[in-house]
Amino acid sequence: MIEDDFLLTDWGLYVHIPFCQARCTYCDFNTVTHMGVDDHQSYMDALAAEWERAILPSGRLISVFFGGGTPSLVDPSLIGRFLDVVRERVREFGPDVEVTLEANPGTVTREHFVKLRQVGVNRLSIGAQAMQESHLKALNRIHGVTDIRRAVSDARDAGFDNVSLDAIYGLPAQSFAEWQETLTELLKLKPDHLSLYRLQVEEGTPLADGVRKGTLIMPDDDRMADMADFAEATLDDRGFVHYEISNWSRPGFDSRHNQLYWTLNSYLGLGAGAHSYHEGRRWWNYRGVRRYIETQRAGEPALDDGEILSHLEQMREYVWLGLRRQRGVNRERFHTKFHEHLDEVFETTVAELTDLGLVESQDAILKLTGRGRDLANTVFRKFMAEVAP
Repeated sequence: MIEDDFLLTDWGLYVHIPFCQARCTYCDFNTVTHMGVDDHQSYMDALAAEWERAILPSGRLISVFFGGGTPSLVDPSLIGRFLDVVRERVREFGPDVEVTLEANPGTVTREHFVKLRQVGVNRLSIGAQAMQESHLKALNRIHGVTDIRRAVSDARDAGFDNVSLDAIYGLPAQSFAEWQETLTELLKLKPDHLSLYRLQVEEGTPLADGVRKGTLIMPDDDRMADMADFAEATLDDRGFVHYEISNWSRPGFDSRHNQLYWTLNSYLGLGAGAHSYHEGRRWWNYRGVRRYIETQRAGEPALDDGEILSHLEQMREYVWLGLRRQRGVNRERFHTKFHEHLDEVFETTVAELTDLGLVESQDAILKLTGRGRDLANTVFRKFMAEVAP
């Protein structure tokens, strides 16, 4: 898709499914491993209740994303029942709405995928993460390399023609050769989309504890950069579009849901700990899963807290999020959204970063240079520090 495929008023729905069989060592998402199948029904009912009370944006729903957690643990019939509830309120919900579900290779079968396809899921995001048994075990993943290959094959057999694979580079003790092997093996599976993430060490995770104690050794920055450069060159040769810093796709397969986040369009989050954004307001639900189920049964709000972004804060976010994309930031779209000119609001920052060779202008587009992508966090911090003119 291209940017003009959706409007400033288009929006997405994020549905958080917190259930997992085991917690990965790097994960700081809102997940639970102690709840059983009986709880799935109660939780999906709670999601439907929250949806029924939610105030919906006035634009067009173009994406539904089931994330987690491990949404593929939930019976497809429950996913389908929830999608039916969504369709009841969104009458224009058609086959062109992107409906993504995250799947763990150790939790799915061909029959499972067939049922997901039947209820309306049309895109899969499969968490591979690595193609070495040793790294999968170290990450506490519940699947092996064979499971990854089988999951992709089963998904294709079930009729999915839009399959994304996730992988992580910069794992503890991961060699450059192992990253080469991971990417090479994933490409043999012929994915339509790849999300390749540099491992982040989040406080409070077993990974962070191991790094702090010195029992886990992270690759240095030079090796990380070599891994990123290898992915860039390899996927470019294979015809993938590097449409966002961590995401590549075959032409026409970039994620609609991702694009909504990076263009600061509205999104509604349902579920324990889910976040939402609409017209400068951001809010989030409380994280407790059992509390979420109980309060939704009682018809009580799930809101934990929120914030109102100032006009300048919205413009800052729009620019630095937009710069994550290969397409960059469209100055005309910026003016339409904010009724101000990007180069007047961020005159000093744009000039400084241009002089440093970190951003460049192409007609109405402001985008990162190759060097700017390598130093993207530096660029983003510059815009986030911009003061009001």
